[in-house]
Amino acid sequence: MSHVSTRLLKNELSAWVHRAERGERITILRDGRPVAALVPLSDLPNRTQQNVLAELSSRGGVRLPLATFPALEPIDSAGPSASSMVSEDRR
Repeated sequence: MSHVSTRLLKNELSAWVHRAERGERITILRDGRPVAALVPLSDLPNRTQQNVLAELSSRGGVRLPLATFPALEPIDSAGPSASSMVSEDRR
C-alpha cells in the first residue's frame, strides 16, 4: 500500500486516482498520520439502499418504519384544481 501526503495528493490528484483505478490502495497522510484511504471502487462492498439503511439503523442513525405502505394510486385530475376551488370559495 502506498502513502501520500495531503499536499502531494492535492497537487497530483489525477495521477493518484489513476493508480487507484489500477487497483492500488493508497493511504492519505496528514502530518505523517494516516487519516483516509483512496481505494478502487471494486474493493468496496456492494452497497444497496437496503444495506445502507440497515447499517444506519443498527448504529442508531435512523429509525426504520414499522410497516411498509402500498404505493398510492394516482388521482384522476379531471375535475378542477384545488387552488381554483379555494379561489372560488373565497369569492
